[in-house]
Amino acid sequence: MSRKAWVGLALCFAFLGRPTWGAEKLTLATIFAGEPLEGVPPRVSFLPDGTGLLQVVSAGDDKVLVREDWEGRRLELTRESKLVVQGEEDRKLALVSFQVSPDGQTLLLAHEGDLFTVRLGDSTVRRLTRTPEEEELARFAPNGQWVSFVRANDLYVLELASGRERRLTFDGSDTKRHGKLDWVYTEELYNRESQGYVWSPDSQKLLYLSFDLSPVPTYPLVDLSLAHPQVSWLRYPKAGDPNSRVTVTVTTVPTEENQQTESLSLSCHGPQREYVARFGFLPKSDGFWLLFLDRAQKNAELVRFHWPWGGARVVLTEHDDAWINVKDDILWTHDGALIFGSERSGFRHLYRLDADTSQPKALTSGPWEVTEVFGLSQDQQFVYFASTEASPLERHLYRVPVRGDRVEKLTREPGTHSLRAAPGCQGFLDTYSTVVSPPQFRLLDAHGAVLRQLSYDRPPQIGRYQLGTVQFVTLTGDDGTQLHASLLKPANFNPKKRYPVVVYVYGGPHAQVVRNGWGGRTALFHHFLAQEGFLVFSLDNRGSTARGRNFERALLGRLGKTELEDQLVGVRWLARKPFVDSKRIGIWGWSYGGFMTLYALTHSQAFRAGVAVAPVTDWRLYDTIYTERYLKLPDENPEGYRDSSPLFSAAQLQTPLLVAHGTGDDNVHWQNTLNFIQELIKAGKHYTLYLYPNKDHGIAGKNERLHLFSAIYNHFRRSLAP
Repeated sequence: MSRKAWVGLALCFAFLGRPTWGAEKLTLATIFAGEPLEGVPPRVSFLPDGTGLLQVVSAGDDKVLVREDWEGRRLELTRESKLVVQGEEDRKLALVSFQVSPDGQTLLLAHEGDLFTVRLGDSTVRRLTRTPEEEELARFAPNGQWVSFVRANDLYVLELASGRERRLTFDGSDTKRHGKLDWVYTEELYNRESQGYVWSPDSQKLLYLSFDLSPVPTYPLVDLSLAHPQVSWLRYPKAGDPNSRVTVTVTTVPTEENQQTESLSLSCHGPQREYVARFGFLPKSDGFWLLFLDRAQKNAELVRFHWPWGGARVVLTEHDDAWINVKDDILWTHDGALIFGSERSGFRHLYRLDADTSQPKALTSGPWEVTEVFGLSQDQQFVYFASTEASPLERHLYRVPVRGDRVEKLTREPGTHSLRAAPGCQGFLDTYSTVVSPPQFRLLDAHGAVLRQLSYDRPPQIGRYQLGTVQFVTLTGDDGTQLHASLLKPANFNPKKRYPVVVYVYGGPHAQVVRNGWGGRTALFHHFLAQEGFLVFSLDNRGSTARGRNFERALLGRLGKTELEDQLVGVRWLARKPFVDSKRIGIWGWSYGGFMTLYALTHSQAFRAGVAVAPVTDWRLYDTIYTERYLKLPDENPEGYRDSSPLFSAAQLQTPLLVAHGTGDDNVHWQNTLNFIQELIKAGKHYTLYLYPNKDHGIAGKNERLHLFSAIYNHFRRSLAP
């Protein structure tokens, strides 16, 4: 068969080796209100020298911190019951979140806003701070002699030997922030991490970002549950608004011998260097580097700065006519070479740029994506990374020599390998799963061999329940593009019946719904729907991740249109199936998926009902970095903004709609939902609205989740009844 004819077919296959599930039926209460059915995963931290790991394990009512080497030998280090502050015996510290000192002998813990250390040899607890303000983003210096932190938006260092604090900045406020990223940087550039500073490898210097938030408009988050409502003001730049003004500072750390400091500050303003997208020190501490991104996010500059001040050099420039994706894939070797990720070939791959050349050398290539970079091996001979080389539906561990050679695939089992690397990539924690198999936690060595499997802190209960079966489907879009989809069927599927279908959609960039990996509680909810007589279908339209540059850039300039075109390919495929009732197809999604639900319901007649959770309804209301990446500035693309908004097509709604939103959502503000239902009222359209007081974008909480997903189920049960 010719390739053209092969691509033109719809390909279906079911996974083999599906485990035998139990006979109990799922309930929404067991999924959302009880203990996690997948179990409680092990809590693992790697030792700073990469020779093993620390794990918190349960011992009756106590928690025990144990050290394990790669061979599995264990040593108990401390217990939660021993973490008592001298003179404060009623204060109990918890082994919930901690850091390990570089020598592996001390823990750094935060408790009730203050900092403490625990000496692992004898479990001695030492209080470091006692202030009314919270100490945030605390870190050990690489030499273990200092702890740095942010207090009231100022940056401090504390010398552990003397206990003396040194304040590095003095004007922190609600509109001036040092060492802590602002909201939009945290959300859209730094993977929801807000640390805005880093130590030099020699522990003599700190590099930090400062944010002047005064130009950024405010948004009110209102707590109406009180007799006298309280308002907190969030600095949130919406599309077209001014961003924070950012300054980068490098300063030496004052010591007893030398109280004088050297500092260098750089103001990063203007549309060509709007964002400091990444930053760090060079391996020998003789300089630092900054990755700048322009406001349109079409141009990036990687600039190397020398220390002490001796000039700067642009090491690398990147341009993309649509936008540049920023990831954590910038590495410097000890000999001065740069390893970086780029989509210049049409797929994200790794390149090496030597210090004495201007032409990068490709380390990886092909019609697949490098999705994550874990770092260099201890001897700096290899780069370790994850990719889609095996399949866009899977993730595996790979390595490639730094000097360039054959790429080596290290994990074998089909599915998703979600990985964390030990320092020097001496080992890995592999969270391995498939679409029908919940996660297993395995330790891998540097060659990808499985050393052993780690047990859950509390074991999974999924095996007791009856779950459905999953098919993966490859469809052909209207433009010839292959589209990956999945179909979940009930365990007692009867091909002679005609089933209603619920389409679960996300649809936006940097996300992927169709994966051969475990989907958590959302997947369990879908298995519950299948158990109750629904089919559940998902499709990754153009605009989704992991399929290359052109596949993702298809939505440039307008959101919703291309995505819906591809989703309708899936709906038409469903309608041709004899076991599908094409008049009973619903759709639901959250965040961008909520936007897609509203867009689909107001731009097509393909769906009988819909549920939109925390939807964007007008992209002028969303943040600068995300929105302008795809739609550019509102003044440059007014038609794109209007055409991308379901707000202006609300009158076209013809089907039952449920909308849910948290009133404390700091990400997609619930004014999106308010404005949309205002348009529905103008058009005389009815709707169902669920509000969750003071809940943020995730609408967390057992009661809230049970309430929300019960509402979603009941909405589809009523609307898609025969």
